[in-house]
Amino acid sequence: MLDRRTLPLSALRAFESAGRHLHMGRAGEDLGVTHGAISHQVRALEKQLGVSLFIRANNRLQLTNAGERLLVSVRDGFDRIVDGALHLDPDNLTGRLVIGCTESTGASWAIKHIGEFQLQYPQIDIHVVEVQPRQKNIPREVDVAICYGKPSAGGRQLEELVAPPVFPVCSPRILHGLPAITRPEQLGRLTLLHDSENDWSRWFAAMKVSAPENVKQIHFFSTNLSLVAARLGFGVALCNLFEIQEDLREGRLVKLLKKAVAESSNYYLLTNRPEHRSLRAQLFEDWIKTQTT
Repeated sequence: MLDRRTLPLSALRAFESAGRHLHMGRAGEDLGVTHGAISHQVRALEKQLGVSLFIRANNRLQLTNAGERLLVSVRDGFDRIVDGALHLDPDNLTGRLVIGCTESTGASWAIKHIGEFQLQYPQIDIHVVEVQPRQKNIPREVDVAICYGKPSAGGRQLEELVAPPVFPVCSPRILHGLPAITRPEQLGRLTLLHDSENDWSRWFAAMKVSAPENVKQIHFFSTNLSLVAARLGFGVALCNLFEIQEDLREGRLVKLLKKAVAESSNYYLLTNRPEHRSLRAQLFEDWIKTQTT
């Protein structure tokens, strides 16, 4: 029987890391132990609980239904412990936190996560500043930068945050009365909305079809404006899932075709190294990683 006295904390840490990475080796690197140690801890936990937590399918590690349920509970429990420990001295959170992001990133998805983070930590004085897409040198005053395109690390910690695929979207209103669009070349029936980050010719090339000729087009200087035009029903835009999650959920935009292509640039997270990172920056780094995985 599992209770507080028999709770296998080390095994649960190993399981949480393995469930997060879906890879025993990376879990071992995360916790500073060997691949075999992680596997041993997970097997011991499965034996104690009497259920299988992982399966291998197509040579890849996957969580079972029981494993998925346990991962949610364990992750929530660990987050509560860490949050409680950090709030033993709430004064150490008071102060300024400078977050950098591009205009399109902020307007389309980052602001939602930044706002929700501020609700969790109202004592933090958040300043959001603009960085340009593919900007190489990020000012030192920026504590955490969400960069579109890989910047220069400059002695700081740089890691890839997310690489979402790009696909076409439009307002459902402009599809009324039109035949169903099932092939890329049929997008020529609609106005193509261009922006500075997404290239329709690149998308059609990835689909292995020629771009439609004599198609109506509008060119914008930012993805944000292209998406505004798409919401208003002026054409079809290219974007990634992070930029339109709320639009899809509320029916303002619909996804056209199932095929997608990789972004021309990925998102990166730039922070100070751990020994120079404030608690405020560390909390936001952990928060944004959680929201984008």
